[in-house]
Amino acid sequence: SSQTIGGLNMSPDLVWLKSRSHTYDHYLTDTVRGATKSLRSNTVADEDTLTQGLTAFTSDGFSVGNEGQFNNTGRTMVAWCWRAGGSKGTFNVDGVGYASAAAAGLTGTNYATLIGASVGTKQGFSIIRYQGGGNYVTTVSHGLLQAPQFMLIKNMDDADDWTCYHEGAGNSNYLTLNSNADSTDGTMFNDTTPTSTVFTLGAASGSDYHNRANRSGYDYISYLWHDVPGLQKFGKYVGNGNADGSYIELGFRPSLVIIKNLVGQNWVLHDSVRETFNPVSRQILVSTDAAENDFSGNAKDLLSNGFKLRGTNSGTNDSDGANTYVY
Repeated sequence: SSQTIGGLNMSPDLVWLKSRSHTYDHYLTDTVRGATKSLRSNTVADEDTLTQGLTAFTSDGFSVGNEGQFNNTGRTMVAWCWRAGGSKGTFNVDGVGYASAAAAGLTGTNYATLIGASVGTKQGFSIIRYQGGGNYVTTVSHGLLQAPQFMLIKNMDDADDWTCYHEGAGNSNYLTLNSNADSTDGTMFNDTTPTSTVFTLGAASGSDYHNRANRSGYDYISYLWHDVPGLQKFGKYVGNGNADGSYIELGFRPSLVIIKNLVGQNWVLHDSVRETFNPVSRQILVSTDAAENDFSGNAKDLLSNGFKLRGTNSGTNDSDGANTYVY
């Protein structure tokens, strides 16, 4: 039956939900698209409307209906939640709702059309919904106060791959959230680093791969983050294949760590709520529907000021020392 998950001390704008115990898809729901509208990180599928999935965002959590993959009897679940700019209007910045992009200060877009937004400047996270610019190099306003370092983009209307930007991979490369594909060289982002006002997308035409992020007339959702001291950090490291692995300094104790090998391998996710003591080894793979897996090969310690690698698997700490990882 339906239930409400509370205790977040915030009203989330993005909820990413996954079954720990069963082979169910990952589901992402946000306030810009609205409750009941879900995308799946491990597939190319377009947007689902699930009336009994995530049914509402509350003042300190969210509610779910009786949809099996969200709330099946006796099945253990996990949800990672982010606050952006709220949902008082169509375009939202730091809790204030606006009726238009211009009124919200989102004025740097060309060729694309902004449809909705939720921007949290203090926490360095924004959600931007837009229609692609098609056969034009396109800029999209993100509303943040500095350049985003990590971006996830998905076509809501068609079965296209998730497109990912990470500054550690560079502006000439893109990653794919729903697969273990290598970092791929291409002009998805027009070889242009995001600025403090916009991110740039390469022109798309015909069957060109740029359609994943910039097809004319199609709706896209994008999630964008940048470093915030004491809250979140994005970077890269080189694996050393040693169980006494590298220490990655963050400046705070992480609650959630996501790592991707730029040469193949799945996206590996650990958090401090499913495991409250070190080493954390119960991984969830972002690009598959697999249940939570206890795997020491990708284990790590979550420490007061960062994390330390404790496994030797190629997913997070390859032994050849040649693979670069982004987190």
